[in-house]
Amino acid sequence: MYPEAVPRLWCALLPLTLMAGGLDPRPSASEYPLHSALPQASIGAEYHGRAFDSKTGSFVTQDFLVVEVALFPSQAPMEFSPSHFRLRLNGKKPELLPVTPGTVALAIRNPDHYEQRPGLVAGGGVGGGQVIFGRPRRAERFPGDPEARIPTGGPGSEQPRTPRVLLGAAEAAETFGLSRIEAPKAGAAGLVYFYWRGKHARLKRIELIYDGPAGQATFRLR
Repeated sequence: MYPEAVPRLWCALLPLTLMAGGLDPRPSASEYPLHSALPQASIGAEYHGRAFDSKTGSFVTQDFLVVEVALFPSQAPMEFSPSHFRLRLNGKKPELLPVTPGTVALAIRNPDHYEQRPGLVAGGGVGGGQVIFGRPRRAERFPGDPEARIPTGGPGSEQPRTPRVLLGAAEAAETFGLSRIEAPKAGAAGLVYFYWRGKHARLKRIELIYDGPAGQATFRLR
C-alpha cells in the first residue's frame, strides 16, 4: 500500500458518529411527543413546522418543514439516516424526500442567491425576535432588462454582506441536521428537512414515514 493512501484509508474507517452533526438525544424515545417501539429499536419524533428553537441555536425558514427524530437501538449500534424518512402531506403522493442540512443552510445564508423571492425570515437569537432579510427585485420592463437585477436599494448601492443573524441561523440548521450515523444504544437524534413551499395552514394531515433497519413506522405529526 502506498504511504499516501494511508490517511485516506484512515479517514474512511472513521466512525460515522465523528462525521455527523445532530442533536443530543433525550433520555428515551418516550420523551418525544410521538414515539414507536419496534423489535430492534425505538423511535421518537417531534414536528417543529418551519422553525427550530433551542438554547444553543435557532432558525426559521419559509421553504422547509422541520422534523426532529431520534433512534434508540435495542442492542448493537444501528445505522440512522435521513434517507430512512419520507413525509406524506394530506394523505397524497408523491411523498417528500429529505434534503440535506447544507441545502437548508444555503437557503438561509443566501436567500437572494438561492432563489428570487421577496425575503426570508430568520431567527438568530436577537432577543427572541425575528428579522426579515432580502428586498424585492425590480420587475422586468422587457425580457432581459438589466435594471431588474439591481436590488431596490438604489443605483450604486453596495451588495450587503450576509448579516450575522443569518450566518448563525444557517450554522444552526446545518449543525442540528441529521446525517448518516451509527446510532449507539444511548440513542442519536437530529433534524430532518423537507422542501415544501405551500401554505402551512393548508396542511391538515402530516405523516412521517420511517422505513429503515429497525423496521417500519408511521407517525401522525399533524
